Amino acid sequence: MAGSVSVFLVRPLVAALDRVQLAPFWAATDLTPALVADDDARISAAQFCVAWAEAVRLTGKPDLALSIAAVTPPGAFGIVEYVCRSAPNVREGLLRWVRYLNLLEDASVVGLVIDDEHAYVRVESESEAPAPGGHELCFALLAQQARQLATVPFRIARVDFAHRTEVDPAKYRAWFDAPVMFAAGVNQLVFPRAALEAPLVSSDPQLLAILTRAADELQARAPSDATMSAHVARVLREALRIDEGHVELVAKRVGLTARSLQRRLKDEGTSFHALREQVRKDLARRYLDEKLSIAEISFLLGFSEPSAFFRAFKRWTGQTPIEARRRAVAAM
Repeated sequence: MAGSVSVFLVRPLVAALDRVQLAPFWAATDLTPALVADDDARISAAQFCVAWAEAVRLTGKPDLALSIAAVTPPGAFGIVEYVCRSAPNVREGLLRWVRYLNLLEDASVVGLVIDDEHAYVRVESESEAPAPGGHELCFALLAQQARQLATVPFRIARVDFAHRTEVDPAKYRAWFDAPVMFAAGVNQLVFPRAALEAPLVSSDPQLLAILTRAADELQARAPSDATMSAHVARVLREALRIDEGHVELVAKRVGLTARSLQRRLKDEGTSFHALREQVRKDLARRYLDEKLSIAEISFLLGFSEPSAFFRAFKRWTGQTPIEARRRAVAAM
């Protein structure tokens, strides 16, 4: 599966780099500060894999995941983290983490497997471009959060990683306080089944209900692919309102040159012009539904005059804006 990864998972990598390391990191990953700062942005699984490899190379820390886990502040992973923290116990927290993981990354599938003695947080389907450091960080943070939030001592039984490592496994055994095996053929965090029932000190039923609704809404409209196109479309929706929907200005907002932006969009099978036309078309329909005047819509979409908007709308839909509005009213 290809899938995509939220920039929430990239930010810890960026935070681990110093100023000198950031320039080659941006160049190697084809990411930008503007993209990583966009809460709604997602990147490809391949970019995430490269980002991890480059961060490890630049820092010279094969066990970078453990260093990051040690300094990651609460709330770094947004609503997914908070909804898990608000759950009544470890079981419910993990079930919600599995349920909403696609908001952070949908390149792999993770499940909670339970047998008579143990519970397993297991990667059931791997990304086509796996990032081993991502699994290490995920399990390190899960273990850390469980220890901090469970009202009774939480112990890990075993940790298995599918990948190999250059690091002395003793470092990982010390972190997890449990046996850790590399080249195990599976990625899983194992702990006693009884630990599932441990209450969480952060449990909040009312907040959980609110966050669950919000997470469900986000999940319902979550993008299925990571594209620069989606990022540019979001920027365009705002930029058109202030007549900044030109390629040079949009490129500056996403941290690229106009030439680089056009190249990225071409790689995704589209162009800046095509994206701007689609965004204008979508906004035009919305503004018509909101009963804005034709002159207002023309201005908000960055057209030089209403007649230009008329011609564009006819080209998009085969009818004029006035005809479209009349048909919409007649259908009500």
